[in-house]
Amino acid sequence: MPTTPVSQTRARVAGSQTRTRLLGVGSIVTVPAGLELAARETARAHGRASAKPQVLEYEVRPQVDRSSRRETATDAYAVGPRGLALLRGKQIRDDDLRRAGGAYTLDQVRELLRVTRQAIEKKVREQAILAVPGPSGERRYPVAQFTGDGIVSGLKPVLVALPSESAWFRLNFLVTPLAQLDGQTPIEALGAGKTEEVVEAARSIGVQGG
Repeated sequence: MPTTPVSQTRARVAGSQTRTRLLGVGSIVTVPAGLELAARETARAHGRASAKPQVLEYEVRPQVDRSSRRETATDAYAVGPRGLALLRGKQIRDDDLRRAGGAYTLDQVRELLRVTRQAIEKKVREQAILAVPGPSGERRYPVAQFTGDGIVSGLKPVLVALPSESAWFRLNFLVTPLAQLDGQTPIEALGAGKTEEVVEAARSIGVQGG
């Protein structure tokens, strides 16, 4: 078995029981692996404290596996499937907003359409304009649904035809290229006057979802 001077502040020792001993500083103790030696110097000379430590008091106790404890603590922070799905959903929303050209604030839409706040809110309720949640809970309005003349023609029947009222679901549909639209996105197809085709594509999403 290896040996270790007990004058060290901490050493590895073997055994299965906890015990305390007093040894002279510089003494040698047998140290197989398995337990931990917690040691401290104490000044003892003729029953009184002396200026120089004379002995080492140490305790043999079960060794703590600190590496596994650190690994366990680290593993607790590992992101699980639900957390990864949330991150992925956030990435998809961000990508959809970028493909939509970003999103206007309410004041910007008012300036663009030259209408009141109440008129915009009414259009959102009637599904004539798509609004998505924005920073601080404020609505934002994806740019792709607007033209220089106002709102993309045919947007309302498409939004009504979609099976979900989720703003993010609707935005994803509008900016995703579809084979049935010859590779165009629904918002591009609406701009090209293909309202009926886009409405049919929206309805087919509903059939698949059902």
